[in-house]
Amino acid sequence: MTLYQLGEEYLRQAEDLHTLISGYSAQMKNLSGIRLYEMNSKITVLREMERDTRIIGKQLTSYYDISGEKRQYCRHRNIYE
Repeated sequence: MTLYQLGEEYLRQAEDLHTLISGYSAQMKNLSGIRLYEMNSKITVLREMERDTRIIGKQLTSYYDISGEKRQYCRHRNIYE
């Protein structure tokens, strides 16, 4: 599996998480009290997971992209040496 393929898988997982969050958000309308609090906490964690997964996916899919300003594989090198 290449880094690009792995990044694509991360992006697919981020979309799955987004779908799951949407479903849970729709259920929140029917909840109250402690159930509402628990669902809100679950959604907050899932949103953080989605964000992190999407960031990693984008970084992996563009890792070898030389057209970008910040090339991942040589960012640590000073190009003016």
